[in-house]
Amino acid sequence: MGTATKILIAVFGGALTLALMLGIYYVLIPSFSENLEPVKIIDVEIRLKNECSVTDAAFIVEAPQQRKRSKFFNGVAVMRLPENAKVKLSVSPAFPDFTYDGVPELVSPNMVLVADCAVSPRLKSIFGAMKDKFGG
Repeated sequence: MGTATKILIAVFGGALTLALMLGIYYVLIPSFSENLEPVKIIDVEIRLKNECSVTDAAFIVEAPQQRKRSKFFNGVAVMRLPENAKVKLSVSPAFPDFTYDGVPELVSPNMVLVADCAVSPRLKSIFGAMKDKFGG
C-alpha cells in the first residue's frame, strides 16, 4: 500500500469521524443546550383571594423547590423566582393550629392564589381534572 493510499484512507477516516461527531451533536446537543441555558428570574406578584373565615395573616406563599416563603402585605406577596418555579398557599408559622395545604401552581408575573377552606385544594384539583376529562 502506497503513501498516497494511506493518506487517502486517513483523510476519509477523519472525514467520516467528523461527520459522525456532527451527527451526534445535532441529534443530542440541542436538548442538552436547552437545559443548560440559565433560567430567567422574574418578579412574581401574587394576590391572595381569601375565601376562608380566617385572617389573611394566616396565609403565606411558598416556593418549595427554591425554599422561599413570603408573607402577604395588603393581600399581595412579591417574590423573585425562576420562570419555571411553582408556588402554593401555606399556613403561616404564626398559626400552628390552622391547617391548609395549597396546590402548587406555575408562576406568572401576576397571579392570584385562592384560599378556599370549604373544599380541600387537592380535592378541588382532582375534581377539576375529572371534570375536564369526563365533561360536566
